[in-house]
Amino acid sequence: MKHWYAIYCKPREDERAELHLGLQDFEVFRPKHRVRRKRPGGMATLIESLFPRYLFIHLDDIAENWAPIRSTRGVAGMVRWGGHAPPVPNHVVECLQRNVDEVGCIPTPPSDYKPGDRVRILEGPFAGLEGLFYRRRDDERIMLLMEIMKQPQKMTVSESMVARA
Repeated sequence: MKHWYAIYCKPREDERAELHLGLQDFEVFRPKHRVRRKRPGGMATLIESLFPRYLFIHLDDIAENWAPIRSTRGVAGMVRWGGHAPPVPNHVVECLQRNVDEVGCIPTPPSDYKPGDRVRILEGPFAGLEGLFYRRRDDERIMLLMEIMKQPQKMTVSESMVARA
């Protein structure tokens, strides 16, 4: 009987492992998501693994030869507890598969803030502080209202530096 199992990949080689396992006719699934990252020239939307360094493989635990998996490019090994590779519950993988789009991405909620939304600064000298979304400056920067030294202040930060509080 076929079950889903988790594969642990080498650093930044999830895509390579997925490709090479697929070339060996294994059924693999690597859920992805879109993220905005700072790149030279501005912000860019990238597609990355939802679970970095992990992917799922559908294997028959009796009839299938698992030996080629550990020597596949990009694969570090099967996820094991002790000497046993536990199956991932089918409903978990099936739920992920039902929710991916045409390129295998799980939809992420839009980062459209509305005036007054509470946000937390994640990095920089004000990391950990909360403020209110005031307005969008451009594609990359937003303006926040913050209370600094008991005075309301407007502060402009990169959108990648904040998250909903």
